[in-house]
Amino acid sequence: MSEFFRKNRKLYRNRQKGVIGGVCAGLADYFEVDVKLVRILAIVCLIFTLQVAFIAYWVGYFVLDVDPNSLKNKSGKLDARLHSTHERKAVYNGIHDRFSKVEERLRRLEAYVTSPSFKLSDEINKL
Repeated sequence: MSEFFRKNRKLYRNRQKGVIGGVCAGLADYFEVDVKLVRILAIVCLIFTLQVAFIAYWVGYFVLDVDPNSLKNKSGKLDARLHSTHERKAVYNGIHDRFSKVEERLRRLEAYVTSPSFKLSDEINKL
């Protein structure tokens, strides 16, 4: 259950698994359930709450970024053509997230190296 509440998990649209816009596939990836279950749930919601479900889907389509992993081709490289600003933004957000993680690790490393406990440990090791 602790995996469910990971901080670094983000909600994206998944173009590779998606049928219309990848919103249901993105929700399935986020909640780690089968995409068919999410699609069935979306259809049931569409039947009972026609306008609300329809609007919610399209809001999700325009608000959610495309999963950066779904922008890769079969060889694992990024597609050369990014057709929309959403795709460019998704690639940018993926790169930004990676650099943010590296920056956080460097800050923690710097804080440890400049701390008095590190200096004390270094002096003890010199003895």
